Amino acid sequence: MILLIGGTGQGKLAYAIEKTGCGPEDVARDPEAARRKPIFVGLESWIREHPDENLEEKLDTVLEDNPDVVILCDEVGCGVVPIDPGERSWREAVGRLCCVLARRADRVERIFCGLSMVLKGEGAWK
Repeated sequence: MILLIGGTGQGKLAYAIEKTGCGPEDVARDPEAARRKPIFVGLESWIREHPDENLEEKLDTVLEDNPDVVILCDEVGCGVVPIDPGERSWREAVGRLCCVLARRADRVERIFCGLSMVLKGEGAWK
C-alpha cells in the first residue's frame, strides 16, 4: 500500500494517476470500491461521514483484498484548532488513522504543489 498525504488542491490525485498509469475511472471514493480499484481518494471525507464505525477494521478489509492500493488523504491537522468538539475529534481520527496506515505502508509521500517528498520507502514506484 502507498499512502499519499497533502493539503487540499496540492495535486495528490494527479500525481497518483501519473505514477500508476490509471485513469479517473480507476479511482474509488469509498472503501468498498477501493477493494477493487487501484486508487482510493478522500480518506478524510470518508472518516467524517462514518465517525462511529470501526474504520481501521474496514481498511483492513480493503488492504486484504487490494494490498497495492494507493490511498490519498488530505492533511487536516494543520492550522487553527477548531472550537467545535466534533471537528477536533474528526481531525484526531484522521491523524490517528493516517499514523496506522503510515506504519503499514510500503511507501508514504507528502505532496505539496504537485511535488513529492518521500517520507517512507525507497526507489521507484512498482
